Amino acid sequence: MKNNWILMFGMILCFSPIAEGQNKEIIGYFPSWKWRSRDALAVPSKIRYDKLTMLNYAFFYPLKDGTLASRDSVGDEMFLRGKRGPVQPEACATIVDRAHQHGVKVLLSIGGWADSGNFPEVAASDATRARFAQSCLEQIAQYGFDGIDLDWEFPGYAEHGGTTDDRGNFTRLLQTCRDSLEVYGKRIGKRLLLTAALPAGAATLEHYEMDNVARLLDMLNVMTYDYSGTWDSLSGHNAPLYAPTQEDSSRNFDASFRLYTINFKIPPSKINLGIPFYGHAFADCSSIYGNHTGADTVIFSAHGCFYYDVLNLMDRFDRHWDERAKVPYLVSRSGNVLVTYDDEESIRHKVQYVIDRGALGVIIWEITGDNLADGRTPLLDVIHSILTTIE
Repeated sequence: MKNNWILMFGMILCFSPIAEGQNKEIIGYFPSWKWRSRDALAVPSKIRYDKLTMLNYAFFYPLKDGTLASRDSVGDEMFLRGKRGPVQPEACATIVDRAHQHGVKVLLSIGGWADSGNFPEVAASDATRARFAQSCLEQIAQYGFDGIDLDWEFPGYAEHGGTTDDRGNFTRLLQTCRDSLEVYGKRIGKRLLLTAALPAGAATLEHYEMDNVARLLDMLNVMTYDYSGTWDSLSGHNAPLYAPTQEDSSRNFDASFRLYTINFKIPPSKINLGIPFYGHAFADCSSIYGNHTGADTVIFSAHGCFYYDVLNLMDRFDRHWDERAKVPYLVSRSGNVLVTYDDEESIRHKVQYVIDRGALGVIIWEITGDNLADGRTPLLDVIHSILTTIE
């Protein structure tokens, strides 16, 4: 019995998700399609693996029968198979091989905002849940992933086909995946991880059995961003650390962390908090919490407003700092575009919050968002430097 206990303890150490030399998790989501807008700046060779503990490869998504489909088959050919392609002129190491060479784990992230509509049907029966889990194992076997990350956005969300049955079915889907990963992991001698991207707000979390969810997951990746956006009637901060006004007391990083740890009593050591490498640009807007006419597509292109975009266009804006929310925002010098985003200063506050509250670490959406043409990764550098110098 004693020898078995020693063996189990050794296995736990070997399979710890924290890479050597790291004190906290630094998990970057890598979008398989981003090469289409960023060319060679969004390829595996540009990732700073030395500053990460884990990569989540995004996305595959479920078909209604439970099997998995690729979000970007051309990207997969280049990045998962290492083949030649539009931004990869010759065959080379895969993203999984590159990561493993640096001691970084790679999980397959399944779902995403645009591709969550089939989850309710997949999770609704034993047969489709089993087929889904088997499909996950097939991808793990084929590409060498270290587990899976479920990004169902969101159980119970009617616009994505959600129903009240999703609450229990999400737990059942997690249980099926957990059981399958454990069986297959024992067969290959490797502990496979199960994580999930989870919402930041209380109303959405009503559709989760959080006690069971927390029990089944190795870690909970809380999407602490998109608190406000161009879909709202007024402009607002994308990811405030604290409440900027009393009216917004529940829509911030701190409130979400307290929701999970106090209301749901989930240990901080199981929670990764989200840091966005992107923002939102509001058209015809000159003040925070002001009127706007939707997303700006004049200064910023249709693909979005990432940190590299902000830096390239900074000379057209004046920077402001919200001392209560601990985040910056920009107002164009022409006075008609407002940008809410994160920069090095705001991320320092968030990373220190993670340390002070004993959270497991951070997730980043998405890891190419601060890849600059000169090779710098300024936001990732801030995260890494603070989280790896904890005394």
